[in-house]
Amino acid sequence: MAGSKNKESKSKVPKVVPQKDHYSRISYLLNASNLFSADSKYDILARGYSRNLDLVSKKTVIKLAPALKRSLCKKCNTLLIPGLTMSMSIENTSKKQSPHNDILIHKCISCNTVKRFPVGSNREYVVFSEREDVKITSE
Repeated sequence: MAGSKNKESKSKVPKVVPQKDHYSRISYLLNASNLFSADSKYDILARGYSRNLDLVSKKTVIKLAPALKRSLCKKCNTLLIPGLTMSMSIENTSKKQSPHNDILIHKCISCNTVKRFPVGSNREYVVFSEREDVKITSE
């Protein structure tokens, strides 16, 4: 009987998300940075929130999603919003101008830092971590 009580009590324990408060703080900082990035007079405040987001994730050893990491400028900590804080273009500087040599360029408007991503011939390619059909469960 004692063994059955232990099994019942273990199964009724709710699952706890580790570091839930840190995830909520990162989410809040991202939303605040996004809100203040829209207005140019609050640009420094938005960059401060983005910088705090990066520092919180490093100090608490939380891995950020790849899409979130790509949306932050590594040099000036600006939240990269297409058309507002960054410009996008496709470049092909190879000798053979074939479509599989195309490179997507994200250029930060405030510090002119450039990020390059090879896109190749398949423009609809979705990164593995961003696919909807893949469900990652941790148990």
